[in-house]
Amino acid sequence: MGDVQCPRCEEVFNTRYNPVRFRAGSFYDPERDEEYEQVCEDCHRELTDK
Repeated sequence: MGDVQCPRCEEVFNTRYNPVRFRAGSFYDPERDEEYEQVCEDCHRELTDK
């Protein structure tokens, strides 16, 4: 357990004290023209709700 950084929003989460979920897969952000293999729950929601 330790710090995990979301590559999209660049927010750092301490997995011991912040139980945020990370989603693994292939997520494409058309606004940034970038693809991510892992994103935090908030970024996952933003990318899949478009």
